[in-house]
Order: sequence, then structure tokens, then C-alpha cells
Amino acid sequence: MVKYTEVENQKTVVDALINGVVEIEFLKADGSLRKMKATLQENIIPRVEEKADRKVNPDTQVVWDTTVGGWRSFRWDRLQGTKETNWLKKN
Repeated sequence: MVKYTEVENQKTVVDALINGVVEIEFLKADGSLRKMKATLQENIIPRVEEKADRKVNPDTQVVWDTTVGGWRSFRWDRLQGTKETNWLKKN
């Protein structure tokens, strides 16, 4: 099983999110399994100005949920797996 708490594995997932849509599977806080199609691809997510006072939590990853059209996040230690899709992938 992949350890997503390791930085090199997180970088692989983030790179995939930047380059296309990835199906993310993770455990929610209530213990239920959630699947989400997510991306960080610039031409898909809306432009927003970053708040200077917002702290970055290295234990979580914020992504754009393409199904609901909103920002969501997951904890790296609860990530169960990823699957790259070809949907809207950069060339």
C-alpha cells in the first residue's frame, strides 16, 4: 500500500492533479469512504485571490471537486488511492 504521508508520493498526486482530473478515494472523518473527481488544473478551476492570512496545513490537500464544482480537501493520512483519468488532461 502506498504511504501518501510521504512527500514524494504526495508530489506524484499533486502533479497528476495539476495535469488533469484524478479520481481520489479517501476516508471521511466519519469513517465512510468517499470518491471524488478532483483537479488543480488551472483552466478548470475558477480564479480566486488568495487570502494572505490563511495558514497552509501540510496534512491536508485542497482540490477542486469537478463533480460539485467546489473546493474540497482531504487528509493525506486518509487517502486510500488515486486513479488518473484522461478527462480534460493537458497535452
